[in-house]
Amino acid sequence: MSTYQDRAAAEERFARGETPEYEPSKHADQPQPEPLELIDASTLDGVEPPRREFVVEGLLPRRAAVLLAGDGGVGKSFLALQLAECLRHGEPFLGRGTTAGTTLVYSCEDEAEELHRRLHRLQRSLGLPSTLAKRILLAPRVGTLNALVEFDNRTGVAKPTAAFDALKTAAIENKVDLIVVDTVAQTFPGNENERAAVTVFLNLMAGLALGTNSCVLLLAHPPKNGAEFSGSTSWNGTVRARVFLQTKDEDGARRFFLRLSKANYAPEFEEELIRDDNGVMWLADKAPASMADKISAYQELAQYKTIFLSALDILTRQGRAISHSNRAPNFAPKAIIAAELGLGCSVRQLTTAMEALFKDGVITANAVVGKKPNRVPITGIARTIPLADQPNTDRRDDDEPAEEGGSAEGSVIDLNRYPEAAE
Repeated sequence: MSTYQDRAAAEERFARGETPEYEPSKHADQPQPEPLELIDASTLDGVEPPRREFVVEGLLPRRAAVLLAGDGGVGKSFLALQLAECLRHGEPFLGRGTTAGTTLVYSCEDEAEELHRRLHRLQRSLGLPSTLAKRILLAPRVGTLNALVEFDNRTGVAKPTAAFDALKTAAIENKVDLIVVDTVAQTFPGNENERAAVTVFLNLMAGLALGTNSCVLLLAHPPKNGAEFSGSTSWNGTVRARVFLQTKDEDGARRFFLRLSKANYAPEFEEELIRDDNGVMWLADKAPASMADKISAYQELAQYKTIFLSALDILTRQGRAISHSNRAPNFAPKAIIAAELGLGCSVRQLTTAMEALFKDGVITANAVVGKKPNRVPITGIARTIPLADQPNTDRRDDDEPAEEGGSAEGSVIDLNRYPEAAE
């Protein structure tokens, strides 16, 4: 601002050739913004653009942040370790080509011993070559402060944390190709519904990918309402790709699906997966030969179970009770065949299906299914809960598939949980 108090005085001094004096700016000592880095598009004319690079072809682009969401217990963390194991050997991941690379796993929910156990199980199933092209670097962060960004509640300004600086430094020093951040809930301290906060965090992750020439894979949980991601639409809009790992419970069988729901750089897809006894995922139609017989047996068993349940529903509506006892005149498998509801199944096949359904808690014996004219209760086999309403109890808070040889109790039937089907 000029020191002159009015226009007349200023004009008089100007007429005498005096240079006006100005008070120094109150903001002169503040840092000036960095100038924009501009690229003249004419310098790109006629120049072939560089080929886009993928860590996993058609799935994980390099120099980008990708969101992998899925319910707790569906196996996101385990699948991310499987991906890392494939990358360090330069082997395909779920049938997709990879570029051999080093993975840094920023694990906020598992300690070193647990990560070791999971890797041991992975290696038993994958059977990859003993030669290693690259590395897996584990950063177990259980019990520490893991936020990668912090927000000033007064000003709203966000800045990277010391943990972020340490992560970026480790990634640069070790020339990593993939950074797994497990999970968003542990590393993003803001409100997931606040668009500005989410955008700042994801821009920081994109900057991490650019600064390390890697792909940053963010593991996250979806909400309970069935959506594929939780919070602001910025979670979907800001990342360059979004992957969803989900289960579908059909006729008591748990099926796994991996879907590329958003893809800026590759075609979208959905593929069914099979999980083996060690928790390793395989493409359903490209499982190893050692699993072929078992998968076939599982699929047949699922078909027999569907037939059994359908027949049970029809007979129950007709007021015809059936029994689990093979000595009873209304033994369920024989009664179903006699009623012409077996659709070609044998007594043995329906018996196997019935025992499997009992094991899973889908049906129960000696239930009251009706009353005689004299009001004497009629007992027999009944569903425990209508199948469509059955809760999915096969969920693990630690995002880990069940141990080999084990089986979670409940109405959900996981693949390979029937030793009798594989015999």
